[in-house]
Amino acid sequence: MFPFGGADGVGFRIGDLAIRPIPVVPADLPVSAARKVAALKRVSLLLVERNERLVGFVGDRALADAVDGMPVAAAMKAFALCLHPGMSAAKARALFIRTGATALPVIAGGFVLGAVARRDIDAAGRDC
Repeated sequence: MFPFGGADGVGFRIGDLAIRPIPVVPADLPVSAARKVAALKRVSLLLVERNERLVGFVGDRALADAVDGMPVAAAMKAFALCLHPGMSAAKARALFIRTGATALPVIAGGFVLGAVARRDIDAAGRDC
């Protein structure tokens, strides 16, 4: 059982964690260049934009598995797979486990607030 504290059984929520900013890359950027951006910014998640609109995100695992010259849009995921500030940490952790993601975007009211890494959720759970 993962400890989340809280008498209500919910414990802490995603909005209680530090939400990290996410760099944005163009959809047609080659995967090799996106990997360099992620490494330079020391992040495991990048937002993807096309025609000045955010269209999805790409994580470090997807970038590692993708072919160097392909556009980053081919490796991205749509925003259907995301966290919300009011989501319980237990539900978020289950989503991380199910998808194997190391970080996911946090979205509220159509706005991308940033990202939360799985290690942040695990660390917060240990501190409870």
